Amino acid sequence: MGDEKMDRKDRALYEEINRQAAKLSQKWFDTRQKKDGSIYSNDVNESIEKQLKEQHLFTIQTIASGFLPEQELFHENVYQWTKEVVKTRLEWDTPIYEVVAAVNKTRNLIWTFITEYAMEKEEITKKDVLRWSAVYHPILDTLISEFSTQYYRLTRSRLKGQEKLIEEIDSPIIPVSSSIAILPLIGMMDESRAASLFELIPVKCAEKRIVHLVMDLSGIHDIDTFVANQLFQLTKSLQLIGVQTVLSGIRPEVAQTAIQLGLDFSQVKTFHGLPQALAYLGFGQ
Repeated sequence: MGDEKMDRKDRALYEEINRQAAKLSQKWFDTRQKKDGSIYSNDVNESIEKQLKEQHLFTIQTIASGFLPEQELFHENVYQWTKEVVKTRLEWDTPIYEVVAAVNKTRNLIWTFITEYAMEKEEITKKDVLRWSAVYHPILDTLISEFSTQYYRLTRSRLKGQEKLIEEIDSPIIPVSSSIAILPLIGMMDESRAASLFELIPVKCAEKRIVHLVMDLSGIHDIDTFVANQLFQLTKSLQLIGVQTVLSGIRPEVAQTAIQLGLDFSQVKTFHGLPQALAYLGFGQ
């Protein structure tokens, strides 16, 4: 009997929060202040404002569902809430601390409502309020935890995608025929970039089934002894997997560095420019 009574009170609280959800949400929006660059600013554009209002209403409904004896709806709501909020906060480039602050603001708002509701209802006892408190705060902690976890995962996934794109841009293998490709090296070549090339280029050549690779150095601004040695080792590594490397656009200072190092490029064909290197490989004939 006692459990049924508690369930009835919990369900009544759930229904009352839902009934007052629009007013509660509006109160949250009315207390916003101006924050430059924040989606939670009181002067945010109409499109974001509309989505925020829809999501905040759902936030309140999700919190309310946590008081139901059956937890299926709550878990379903948390999943949907996390999916929607993470997606938009990533799109809007919202810092995670702003989202947590917004949720905590909602936490305080709804708890104030619950305590006022309890005071107005004679049948609600102190035990009920303590029990609701024990339920309520884990509900909000669950929202913050789920959001933070998914936000982190998707952010990491995006970063990895960006890193891969940067690698593709930084060391692009450009096929010009079924077996010939160009590797144009442009800009500064430091130790980190040279080491990255040494790891990535053989793999890319194998994936694309490249037989001849023209490594064009005409866009390299500067090169030190370590980098020159790494490029030399790269040609040797490619040779081991059956890729013939030819060099084009070698500047005099790069050639001098190689000679000073004692690097033997005699087994690697070198050309003044890219057209000559491609002609040597029979491209266009």
